[in-house]
Amino acid sequence: MNGFLLDAGARLALDVALGTAGAMGDEHCGTEHLLFGIIATARGEMAEMTELFALDPLRAERALKHLRDHHCVDDGRTDGDPPLSTRSEIALCATPMDGSERLSNFDLLVTMIRDSRSGASTVLRNLGVRLGEIRRLAELGAARLDRAEVEGLIAALDRRSVAHEPWWGPSHAAPVARVPLPAARPQLFGRSETAVATLDGVVAGPEGFGLTITIASCDNWMLPPRWEPEETLLPGQGAVHRSAPDVVTIDLRYDDGQIVSNRTPRPRFRSDPPTPGTLVRLGTRSITDDRNDRRSAARRSETSEWWAWPLPEAGSVAVAFEWPAEALGGVVELDGDEIASQAQALRSRS
Repeated sequence: MNGFLLDAGARLALDVALGTAGAMGDEHCGTEHLLFGIIATARGEMAEMTELFALDPLRAERALKHLRDHHCVDDGRTDGDPPLSTRSEIALCATPMDGSERLSNFDLLVTMIRDSRSGASTVLRNLGVRLGEIRRLAELGAARLDRAEVEGLIAALDRRSVAHEPWWGPSHAAPVARVPLPAARPQLFGRSETAVATLDGVVAGPEGFGLTITIASCDNWMLPPRWEPEETLLPGQGAVHRSAPDVVTIDLRYDDGQIVSNRTPRPRFRSDPPTPGTLVRLGTRSITDDRNDRRSAARRSETSEWWAWPLPEAGSVAVAFEWPAEALGGVVELDGDEIASQAQALRSRS
């Protein structure tokens, strides 16, 4: 073990890893122990990265103990460090990515999680970390970029200079046109004993269209509306979205058969076009009307604005609304030809 060429940070992480494996009675010092050593001794840029992924020593220790339950043995050893596992030796014998002589903690991390079956990879997955994301950041740290290179990389990743994509939402520089609703008034989705939902407005942009939906209470709500499924972090699987009675469901049904829904929220700023489309929540505002009468319950309304992509090509668009917690739901039909016509007029002006 003395033959490993490590910098000061990596040497300290190895010492902690060996001590941790010995204190736990493990038969080998695996990559999971090296990962714990890196997290426990993180400084500078490595500390920033571990903080980004919420990798504090306490969480790492719990995940390590959960993993090592079947590794604990009693072989009568009372002193000395346990031997390194094969994967740990491979990581410690790797070649530094920047061509220097000594390995850094970033080099160790890149090599350890390159094998998805390693103990370090398993610990990270159990903590809800996506290996691809942390590997990319670790590779940047291992490259030891100078300031000019870092600034160039940031400039390359900066989306502020990239053309606005229509499925992200309306561009701040692009105009929108109001699409008239039937009878020039809000359209009723449905009404229950405790609430009423309406489509208050529709606007068309050059590449997409917007919806304004309001829910108003007639009494106190047991479960206030939630406009998107809650994101749950499952160890080893990443983020999933779970529906519930308080989640409002909005489905756009085009004449060609495609359905765009808010059931599965998508990452907003993706550069590739979503399939079949996307429904992005732009914002939500709440208003509570407290009446000066103790016999009357406070009334509350929630207004949510959405951006839909793509535009309808022809025919109609059915906007289906459902809020199971209040047994509230219904469908409003929109004139897809009118939306497409307004969008075409905006494109002709620009």
